[in-house]
Amino acid sequence: MEMTTETCSLLSAGQSEYGAAASMTSALDPVDPVTISWHSISICAAKSKKQILDNVSGIARPGQLLALMGASGAGKTTLLNMLLSRNLKGLETNGSVKVNGHELGRGITAISGYAQQDELFVGTLTVKEYLNVQAKLRVNGDAEKRRRRVANVMAQLGLYKCQNTRIGSIGGQKGISGGEMRRLTFACELLSNPSVLFCDEPTTGLDSFMAESVVQVLSNLAKSGRTVICTIHQPSSQLYLMFDRVMFMAGGKTAFLGAPREAIQFFEDAGFACPRNFNPADLIIHTLAVMPNEEEKCQQRIEVICAKFDNSSYGRTLQFALEKTEEGRKPSERKKTGVLTQISALLERAMIDTWRNPSLTRAKIIQKTIMGVFIGLLYLQSPLTSIGISNLNGALFYLVCELTYSTIFGILNFLPTDFPLVSREYHDGLYSVFSYYVARCLSYLPLFTADGLVMLLVSYWLVGFSNSLTQVLFACLIAFLIEQSSSACGIMLSCVAPSLPIAMSTAGPMLTLLSLTGGLYANVGALPTYISWIQYLSWFRYGFEAFAINQWSSVNEPNSTIWTDEEKKSEFKGALASFNDWVSPRIP
Repeated sequence: MEMTTETCSLLSAGQSEYGAAASMTSALDPVDPVTISWHSISICAAKSKKQILDNVSGIARPGQLLALMGASGAGKTTLLNMLLSRNLKGLETNGSVKVNGHELGRGITAISGYAQQDELFVGTLTVKEYLNVQAKLRVNGDAEKRRRRVANVMAQLGLYKCQNTRIGSIGGQKGISGGEMRRLTFACELLSNPSVLFCDEPTTGLDSFMAESVVQVLSNLAKSGRTVICTIHQPSSQLYLMFDRVMFMAGGKTAFLGAPREAIQFFEDAGFACPRNFNPADLIIHTLAVMPNEEEKCQQRIEVICAKFDNSSYGRTLQFALEKTEEGRKPSERKKTGVLTQISALLERAMIDTWRNPSLTRAKIIQKTIMGVFIGLLYLQSPLTSIGISNLNGALFYLVCELTYSTIFGILNFLPTDFPLVSREYHDGLYSVFSYYVARCLSYLPLFTADGLVMLLVSYWLVGFSNSLTQVLFACLIAFLIEQSSSACGIMLSCVAPSLPIAMSTAGPMLTLLSLTGGLYANVGALPTYISWIQYLSWFRYGFEAFAINQWSSVNEPNSTIWTDEEKKSEFKGALASFNDWVSPRIP
């Protein structure tokens, strides 16, 4: 399909990082203008009652880039979380946050993007692949609309030249640069075309050139009609003047809100003039910081500055703007994509990651091959005697256990690396836990089928199981179902448990109960009623019974041409009769 002139021009501009940023205002889709105001926000810790924010008010308008500044502990991130209505567990909050005069609460997620400080990606994917998956989760529409949105965003943020480069990860494979990762974070948020963009420390860890590039991107996003709010830590003097509005915080209070140059004048009037050739942001932040061993003096200085701001023309202008904020048009919310689309996108991402990260596959195949050989040698060609039948049953149950334990604990150790990214995307409203669960189960299906079949087939003829074609095929089907049940249980535990240690400590006792009611260690028909219900949840029981039925249902009285020893024939008949008492009720 041919690209439009607009898209081609965007892609050409994408070859230059700054050229891309310059074309942003014309390339972005129009958005609803949004004014965010917060009124008398007070937050304290629920247990300690420590005051974090104290009567903080402010306003951010469309077309403006607002920077929240202050020393560590000033309350910048807490205020940002309050505006987003997230990460407020354990806090008591008062005040209101309004969007065009409406209190949306958690619904603000549906009209905003949140570029967090930590970059979380799937490092094995390329930039374009990752954005394509994000487009499926964020953009409602057909494939052509998503493709164009991805092409536009890559061009706007200067990512076109690295589109086929793998993202990479810390401590792993080298990928794109830190600045490109930061712009990729913005690109993911821009795919949903939000009216508001929140950024937490967007320049942290970047050199001065890359930091300026990132702030220029944010400035152009604001000029496109969006409302952009970010926290910033010690910007250079050049970056400081690139913001449209700055809000300085100290001790959980508002010390100033206005234009950057107005802040310099305000602090000069307050007795804290900025020397020539000195970074004004550094001076102001230092003035508002609480120094060790000088807490009382610093607190008094902060109280004086905050009081002067409230009584100044800047403070009165802010109060007037907040009072005159009228209820306007409620912004339209972003529509979620369908469940099938969510599952498709997550499955695509997981399958690419698994394919390009073969270490787990290699480890599982080697492990299962070794275990198959071990089982085969341990029960090598077990004879059909009372001891041999017992050994064969033990081998069958051991297969069930090995298919279960290695699968569950492998998943429990592997999945926690997904948790930070899944948690972030879930809170951003991109998909449900159900969609992630189904996609992950499907993504593990090839791996946790092949390794189980390798172990089964390696050990099958070594042990001497019944080996007609039908029985071998049924044994493979049973092994597949056991492993998929284990995989689903492992993913469930990873989703439910808040941490890996809790998941591991929960899995051990649970698997012990399921294995004890699996049919080898106890007669499931004679279990007491208060414990017998567990067997109906145990795939150990169903898997072992299925293996046993498949193994013994076609075993008849031994052929006389094979069994010439009358004593062995009699011993086998007795062993088989006693086993039939156990297995016959289970044969359909």
